[in-house]
Amino acid sequence: MPKKKKIATKAQKAQKKRKNNIVPFTKKKNVKRVTLESKLDSIYNTVNLNTTCSGRCECCKVAMPQMNYCEFVQILNEIWKPGASTKEEKLDLICNSIDYFFKNEFDKWGMDSLVKPCLLLKDGRCSQYKSRPLSCRMYGLWPDDIYTRRVDKFADAYKDLLKREEIPLNKQCPFVKRVDNTVEITEEVIEGIFEQLDHLDYAMKKFTPTQIKNKENYRAFHDWMLWTFFGEDWLQTMTSFVLAADREVMEDQVVQFKKVLHEKFAEDTPQMSLPNVVEVEEEEEYNVGTSKEEDKSN
Repeated sequence: MPKKKKIATKAQKAQKKRKNNIVPFTKKKNVKRVTLESKLDSIYNTVNLNTTCSGRCECCKVAMPQMNYCEFVQILNEIWKPGASTKEEKLDLICNSIDYFFKNEFDKWGMDSLVKPCLLLKDGRCSQYKSRPLSCRMYGLWPDDIYTRRVDKFADAYKDLLKREEIPLNKQCPFVKRVDNTVEITEEVIEGIFEQLDHLDYAMKKFTPTQIKNKENYRAFHDWMLWTFFGEDWLQTMTSFVLAADREVMEDQVVQFKKVLHEKFAEDTPQMSLPNVVEVEEEEEYNVGTSKEEDKSN
């Protein structure tokens, strides 16, 4: 009697795609238009990430966060919302992003290439706390073994330059604790949340699956600012310049860039707002922390 052909379940197919680094999608149902803010909130609420963070901003005073494109767009639109920021504040944000972009190599800039206080800090507090990206929400919540591996990679890259204890954010903040530990935050859970952000980037029609696989949709805030304002070609040209030029030449170039920007926007305000509505597919979703057997029984 011939053997029955095994049919892979939808979950197994999705898992196979993840292993092959392909952006997975479930079968299309209905396409609906939602605000970027509401979609991001639903992703962040996959599990309860609320913490006891007291707002000391020790992490924010050291590092400029990396984020998905969709997260950057949400923050940018909040900043560029009418009345939210002055022309000078917007121009300073662009100019400071140029500073951070050029201060990229340790052998030329030393610790200034690593310690870059978040440009969204205002009076020592996060000015975009409600829209803060997943990388900020996760600081202090990473499982110890995963965070140690992340620091290990960084330490290995700078092993001849810095001691491990000299690396910025080599430990997680001890003052951050979860208020609800009902669902354990595992590596699988974290990957699942980041995967949802990748899906949203794809839905925004700015990146192909290949670009998402190569993490071109995940950059530091200041890089996104310049990508949006000047474009990818400018970034690539300036990257080549940064690698070839010495510090003195770069410092002069930064001064010239800032001078041109201030002259250009002496009267007008830089315009950078982006669409805040996105078309997404309604999908069948598993609740994190629910087993397949529990899900089938419901």
